[in-house]
Amino acid sequence: MPASVAVVISTYNAPDFLRLTLEGYRQQNDRHFSIYIADDGSSGETGDMIRQMQADFPVPLYHLWQEDDGFRKARIHNRVIQRINEPYTLLTDGDCIPLPGLIAAHRSHARDDCFISGSRILLSEAYTATLCSKPRFNTSRSPLSWLQQRLCGNINRLLPLLLQSSLSSPGDQLDGIRGCHLSCPTAALLRINGFDESFEGWGREDSDLAARLLHTGLRRCNLRGTPVLHLWHREFSRHRLDDNDAALQACLRERRIEALCGLKQLQESALTDNRREIADD
Repeated sequence: MPASVAVVISTYNAPDFLRLTLEGYRQQNDRHFSIYIADDGSSGETGDMIRQMQADFPVPLYHLWQEDDGFRKARIHNRVIQRINEPYTLLTDGDCIPLPGLIAAHRSHARDDCFISGSRILLSEAYTATLCSKPRFNTSRSPLSWLQQRLCGNINRLLPLLLQSSLSSPGDQLDGIRGCHLSCPTAALLRINGFDESFEGWGREDSDLAARLLHTGLRRCNLRGTPVLHLWHREFSRHRLDDNDAALQACLRERRIEALCGLKQLQESALTDNRREIADD
């Protein structure tokens, strides 16, 4: 079991969603973790909310921000990965509320030879609006309470909420990978050169990351039980999806391990910028 976990949460101009997500992490049974907010250019409202929560948050809560210049999730993730000190990393999104046992599940099931892919429960538009209107959301619910939400149409599935957490047998399949929560040794993210920043716009950057983890020899285990609650929102623009699909297929054909434009290239760019600053001085 890793001593601690780095929880990397991506966000962009959705402070109400991020607040609910962070409240879920406030209520974790296992507090051997730190949170890194990977902010792809949100306005000041998000930063203000994070600063308020930092005042009494039970674990370290860091906010890393980059200028808004289109969808650059891969880049801000790489900036965060450079900062991580924890031996194990959980990648998730700011629209995914964790249940109280999420950290405990990923820590207890962590393996050096596998990465863990989790599942999600979709919330309805009306239920999402209701949660956003409340100052607090108690994520500890009884099975009867979840059954009532299912009967009301507020959630799309019930069974994953009732299962004890367990892992599937290791496999090599890529289908069904989602960015809602995926965990692996931090060293594995460094080995594959982090996220590939050559993916532009929404789509397939998470699948590319998982494919390259598989190409290193890691296996995939699915986490049964302990899903996250995915808040409803409109879909992102998919205007670059065809290009990103082609890039993913190229990665699979080549059995590529390292990102074409990842952590190493980010470090080289930073060194170049530093040299220019020194020269200008």
